Amino acid sequence: MDEKIFIITEGLKGLNNAAVELIKKGEYDEAEKMFLTAESTYKLFKCDEGISMIRVSLANLSLMRGNIADALGHVETATCVCPPGKRRDEACDLHKKVAFMALKMGMEKEKSGDLRDALELFERIVPHLNEKRAALVSKEIESLKVHLEKG
Repeated sequence: MDEKIFIITEGLKGLNNAAVELIKKGEYDEAEKMFLTAESTYKLFKCDEGISMIRVSLANLSLMRGNIADALGHVETATCVCPPGKRRDEACDLHKKVAFMALKMGMEKEKSGDLRDALELFERIVPHLNEKRAALVSKEIESLKVHLEKG
């Protein structure tokens, strides 16, 4: 049994390394496929730490692509499934960084009149902001809700 686990572990490392090399070449779609293949294997073996690690990688890949909303979704999953420990701390740190980026994006959406999307983003990120920002964003959420209810 140990030999099978070793082979699987080496295969997952290979997938991860191949994905990193593809990213270096700018082949993001192929890298994403590699990460998703690894994630499927981790799910099969109910390895939450592995799933979290892959979701952090996917979040970083999404950020490279400039897709903050996707990055936020990946990092939300990473922090939810990861057991306490170093990897979870890393996922939480990334979650805070992505939440701050999403805050900026929400402010831009609000300025451009896309109020519902701004509200959705603000509601998702408020738990991951520092206390001062969270208080300000919470007030903005209430303001947006009132504004949207009035039509």
